[in-house]
This record gives sequence, structure tokens and C-alpha cells, in this order.
Amino acid sequence: MLLNINNKHNISLCGMMGSGKSAIGKILANKLDYNFIDVDKMIEIETNKTIKKIFEEDGELYFRDLEEKITLNILNNKETIVSL
Repeated sequence: MLLNINNKHNISLCGMMGSGKSAIGKILANKLDYNFIDVDKMIEIETNKTIKKIFEEDGELYFRDLEEKITLNILNNKETIVSL
């Protein structure tokens, strides 16, 4: 499949945990010469905790709020593949 992306928007990948979003996202970013950002990795970097640890210590609501904040910030970028 050939993609023609003239306006350089972002592409967001969503799916179940372990479905390959990050693997496909890195390949796609390389092919399109886009940046690649994994939201879960950004959350782990910001909190200095694993996603599992965040759920255990802070709960899902805290995680979802942080996920939303970080995702909205990332979507301000251009030419970026975003793994949600």
C-alpha cells in the first residue's frame, strides 16, 4: 500500500495492548521520514514508573488523566506517528 501524505499530518495508531502498534509505528515512521512517539513510553519517562506500577500505586484514573494530557501535547507535533 502506498501512502501519499502531502500535508504532513500526524498518524495515530490505536489497538489492544501487544497488537504491534509500536513495532508498526517505528517502521511506518521510518518509511515516511516521520518522528515516532509511544505514549506509554512518554508516560513512563515522565513518571519514572512502569505502566504496571502506575496502575498499582496510583490507579487507572490517574493513568488515564496523564495519558490524555501527554497525548494532547504530543498531537501538537507534525509529521509524527503516535502509538496510543
